[in-house]
Order: sequence, then structure tokens, then C-alpha cells
Amino acid sequence: MNSSFKSPMNYFGGLLILTTFFFFLTSFGIFPGKKKKPDPFIYAYHIADGASGLHLAWSDDGFKWQVLRGGKGIVKPGIGDYVMLDPHISQSPDGMYHLVWSTGKNRKDLGYAYSKNLIDWSAQRLIPVMENDSVVLSARSPEMYYDADGQRFMIYWASTVPGKFKNTDKQNDSLPSGYKFNNRIYKKYSSDLRTWGPTEIFFEPGFNCSDASLAIDSGKVMLFFKDATQMGKMIQNNIKMSTSGAATGGFSATPSLVSRRTWAEAPTGIRVDSQFVVYFHKYKTRKMGAVATKDFKKWKDISDSLSFPKGIGAGTILRLSEKVLEKLKE
Repeated sequence: MNSSFKSPMNYFGGLLILTTFFFFLTSFGIFPGKKKKPDPFIYAYHIADGASGLHLAWSDDGFKWQVLRGGKGIVKPGIGDYVMLDPHISQSPDGMYHLVWSTGKNRKDLGYAYSKNLIDWSAQRLIPVMENDSVVLSARSPEMYYDADGQRFMIYWASTVPGKFKNTDKQNDSLPSGYKFNNRIYKKYSSDLRTWGPTEIFFEPGFNCSDASLAIDSGKVMLFFKDATQMGKMIQNNIKMSTSGAATGGFSATPSLVSRRTWAEAPTGIRVDSQFVVYFHKYKTRKMGAVATKDFKKWKDISDSLSFPKGIGAGTILRLSEKVLEKLKE
């Protein structure tokens, strides 16, 4: 008999052993299987005066963006001054999406609504945030964060209380009332999103600041914000970053510079592949800009790599499952 002949039983037995071997390697991460495609990005924003409500855009790579629902407003404002400015969407551990926004230019409250799918939304309601101060120049650029350690929600925003921070009250621009914007970042907590605790200072770097946005990446807790200093020849209007050991406070009062003076506001950051990207709105030219980093020390301007639809305003970014995105595209 030819010694090179192999019976079918031996052939299939060897194939079974080989298949089992590869399955073992894949299961334990020794031999990687097919890499899962990352979830797409979604950008929540307002346009013009905010009267058209919440708008959404999406992207596969974080650079080329397309509007959803034909660019039409997805959630119409129904409370406050009937505008939806600086919208922010976050997702809690139970999968629920939470939307907060500025309800007007000279109000002491913020707007709130929730949704399971970003299509069907709850009734809108107002969250009083600066109700104990007699004069307040708006409550703007709110964001919501779920504090898992404290099992509570934290909402934070920027407000000006005239005379509260006198050392930096002498900003260049005056309102018709004579008051000047001199923002600080405030916060409130709630365990049920209905009953809220007292208003507290969240971030006080010693200068006019607004548009604070939390980001946690690789264990690093960062707060990106707009340095809105405009005092005499001291003009900033750029994006800076402060760090802390916890997302609920304790951020350094000596922040580092993220963007140069590009009249930037509304920063929002997220990881895109091997780099961390901070997007922002160039409000003078009404265009989007961005900077990227790999070490959170050196930042490279990548604004020329972006492709955003015209008219997009201040907003926030997050990852979204392909399943939810497909429903939004219908």
C-alpha cells in the first residue's frame, strides 16, 4: 500500500483539530478575530437663534459629516423662550439619552428631555438653576454627567452673577443694561432628575470662562472650556484644558492651552482612532474647527481636514450605535 495515502477519517480528524486550535486562540485573544467596526459619531447642535430646535449630524470617521433628517430640527423647543441653544446629549448606564439646553439668553433655568432612541422624546421641563440670585445674565452651555460613584446626575453650566467676582468684572463688552458677562461654571446634583440640590460653584479658574465640557479618556479626567477673558488688551477667546482626579470637581486653576486665539467656543472632545480630538465652533467665521493630540500636551490644528455642513453651530459629540443611527436615517 502507498504509505502517502491518507484516509478520509484522518483528513477530517486533522481538520477538526486545526479548527479547534484556532477557536481556542481566538477565544482567548491570542489569535484575534475580525475587528469590530467602531460605532459612528453623532453631533448635536443648534443653528441660528435656536428656534428650530435640536439638529443632528453624523460621521463614520469624525472628519466628514452629514446632516440627519434632511437638516431639519428633530426636537422643537416648547418651553422657556422657545429656543434650544447649546444642546448637549449624554447617555446614562441604563441606555437612556438625556438632552439639556439653554432656554433663552436671560433666563435662570435650563431645558431637559429624555429619549430611548433619539426619535421619541419625553415632555420637556425646566430645571431652575440660578433661582436664588436676583440678577443673573443667562444660564448657558449646559452639560449633564452621570456620577456612577454617587449614583446621581450632575448638570453644569455657565452663568454671570454681576458683582460676584469683582476682580474680573471689568470686561470690555457691555450689555444695554450696563452689566458685563463675567461667567463662572456652576453645578447641581439630582438622583431622580426631578429634585435638585443647591447650586454650587463647579469651576472657578479666576477669570471669565464658559462652555465647559467634561471628557474622560484613558483614565484622564479633563475639563475643556472657553477662556472668555476680554479685559483691556488682555483678550483670549480660546480653548483651554484643566484636569482633576474626579469628574465632579477639583479641577486645576492653572489650565493648559488647547487652541490658539481663533475666537473659539463650545469645545467637545472624543477619541478618534489613535488621537484625541477637540472640536469647537469658530463663532466669528461660523465654521467648525478642531485640534488633535496623542499626549494631551502637544495639539495640532486639523481644522482643514474637517468637512461639516454649512450653518452648524455650537454642539456636542458622542458615539452612537449603528442600530440607533440607522433608525435616525429612516
